[in-house]
Amino acid sequence: MALIYTEDTRRDLHDRLGKVEGQLRGIGRMIDSQRPAVEVLQQLASIRSAVKGITKTVMRSYIEGCAVEAARSGDAALDGMLDTLLKFVKE
Repeated sequence: MALIYTEDTRRDLHDRLGKVEGQLRGIGRMIDSQRPAVEVLQQLASIRSAVKGITKTVMRSYIEGCAVEAARSGDAALDGMLDTLLKFVKE
């Protein structure tokens, strides 16, 4: 099985996920300390943006790693790949 993520991409994704985890914990602390809702919402927007970037990187790896193989494997594999992509396009 071919690698889905290069070592650099894997490290980058882990770093970015770690930052999101930290932001989520920070939001929990903000809520506990009764911070204004607008500040919490700003942090949530930041997390949403970060997750969108992570999703884009994972999707790029998926396309790069699977597109050629799916095209070679036939209609069922290609349909599966397209179904996966369409789930994210709808968001």
